[in-house]
Amino acid sequence: MQEAGRFSPAHKIERFMNKSRSLDLVYKFACFAFVGAALLLCAFSARPFRKVHHSPRGAATADIKVLGTSNLHSWSMEDKSVSCSARFIYAAGKKIPTSLSSFTFSFPVHGLTSGKSGMDSKAYNAMKAKDGGTIAFTATASTITPGTGDAFQVKSDGKLTIAGVTKPVVLVAACEVKPDGMVSCTGTDVLKMSDYQIKPPTYMLGALRTGNKLTIAFSMEVMK
Repeated sequence: MQEAGRFSPAHKIERFMNKSRSLDLVYKFACFAFVGAALLLCAFSARPFRKVHHSPRGAATADIKVLGTSNLHSWSMEDKSVSCSARFIYAAGKKIPTSLSSFTFSFPVHGLTSGKSGMDSKAYNAMKAKDGGTIAFTATASTITPGTGDAFQVKSDGKLTIAGVTKPVVLVAACEVKPDGMVSCTGTDVLKMSDYQIKPPTYMLGALRTGNKLTIAFSMEVMK
C-alpha cells in the first residue's frame, strides 16, 4: 500500500507543487542577481561619463576684468562669462601644444559691471555703448614657449577694438595643461583710454577723476 501511495494522484500533485516552488525561487534569485549585476555595472561605468566634455574643440569661457585708478581710489569692472575661441595645435603624443592657430574674444560693453550703477553708466557712455559698443580681440600671430612641467607661455600679437577704435596689442598669457586636458590661461595688458579716443570719465561734478591707464586682466579655460 505504501509503495502504491507514492504514485497516487495526490502524491503527484504534491511533487508538482514542490517543483513549481523550486522553479519560482530559482527565477526570483536569477532576477535579483541580474538586477544586482546591472546596478554594479552602472556604478563603475558612471564615473568616466562625467568626464566627457560636449563643448567643441577650442571653445573657451573667459573672465575679463578692467582695472583702473582715480584720484580717490582704484576701481574695477568685470564680465565673468565672455565667450572665446583659442585653437591650440598639438604634435602627436604631446601634451603641451606646439602652436596657437587662432585666438579671439568679443563681448558687449554692457557685459562689464562694477556693482555701482552710476559708475557703470559713465563708463558705458565713455566707451560708446549706445552705438553698439563692443570690446573685441583677434590674434594675428601667436608663439608658444614651453615652461616647466605642464606650463607654457603664449604671446599673441593682434588687434584690440574698444569704442570703435582698433589698435595693435600684444597679449602674453601664462598657461597650463590641466589633468583633464583643459588649458588654463591668465594674463594682463596695460593700455591708455586716450589711445582709443576715450575721455576718462569724471564723477561727483569732477571731484572724482579716473586715470588714463587701464589694465585688462583675463583668465580662461580652453577645451583641448
